[in-house]
Amino acid sequence: MENINKIIESYPDKYFAIKKQVQKYILNNSNIDEKERLNILHRPWVAPLNWGLMIYKGASKEVLCDFQYDNEINIPAFYREFLENINGCFLYDISLYGIIPSLTRSYLQCHSLEAANARWIHEYKVDISYFYFGGSSYNYEENVGYFYDGNKIISIRKNGQIIDEWIDFSCFLEDEISKSEKKMLEKIPQNINLIVID
Repeated sequence: MENINKIIESYPDKYFAIKKQVQKYILNNSNIDEKERLNILHRPWVAPLNWGLMIYKGASKEVLCDFQYDNEINIPAFYREFLENINGCFLYDISLYGIIPSLTRSYLQCHSLEAANARWIHEYKVDISYFYFGGSSYNYEENVGYFYDGNKIISIRKNGQIIDEWIDFSCFLEDEISKSEKKMLEKIPQNINLIVID
């Protein structure tokens, strides 16, 4: 737990919403795996290797530069900084995309930022110049996508309906993680007692 806390404390305060969730649920069989991914809040009632939070080690500046050059994708400054600290993550039903080193099924990686902006973006009625960086569940049948239009972050349904907007990435994290945590808690079996640090 000490190593997890050191990593979390190294994150900028603008990611407080993520830091708060880790600190809150860290005592529930959390660990750092061989790929240096933080696995927080083990949920075996969902699947044997499921955790509420899975946070990937940050990417180097070199990896970020190479990615942008190779894929002709301009990563906005706020998300580039995020990737330097957290190269993708799963936060309950939220997925924030990262740069994956290779395609493999032997290890659960974050969702691909390259695939999102090259292919998945076409599933949404949005301007293809938008930066597509994540998503979360809207209902049992549909996910919303998280996009940046150059001025603000937008949560959008596939039909183009805007669900919410944010100017600030920290506010976006706080709002969406709070909603996602609430949904997660509603699905916990009654016989499960989480260890929560308030």
